Amino acid sequence: MAAEARERVPQCRLVPFEAPWAALVASWPADARETYWLAPRNAPPLTPMQILAWHTPGRTPYALLLEPQATPVGYGELNVMSSGRRCYWLGHLVINPAQRGRGLGVALTRKLLEEAFVRRGAREVSLVVFPDNLVAIACYRAAGMREDGYETHEFPAYRRVETLLRMVARNWP
Repeated sequence: MAAEARERVPQCRLVPFEAPWAALVASWPADARETYWLAPRNAPPLTPMQILAWHTPGRTPYALLLEPQATPVGYGELNVMSSGRRCYWLGHLVINPAQRGRGLGVALTRKLLEEAFVRRGAREVSLVVFPDNLVAIACYRAAGMREDGYETHEFPAYRRVETLLRMVARNWP
């Protein structure tokens, strides 16, 4: 089935994120729960300015484009966790809701992992995900990531403390 899913994925590419796309990305969370899952450190509603504020040193934002289109269908970040240890983390992964169910989340995750391991020489790439976000967890597994424990995070914008699932890729692919 994994091979079938790969065959169904449209041709796409990862490109550096451009600021004019921030409003588009801000529109993608389908509801309050998705907004919380995507950006629990940001007070709702999610705005283009909040998305642009994610782009700080050590964080590299990318857009996923379907060929030959020039409009993003996905967004994600490859962020430095420890440059000396060559460890990175993925953040704010999201796919346009009109494009979901086509394998693009797996494609985005794989392309970010390829950028980390092949181009940057990463030893490890991790992310955290809400344990009830089962679709995202399945996506990350399909891309080659594995569960690696739990982390507790505080989200003052929502006045919550949550235990998140940590997923890791090592020696990828």
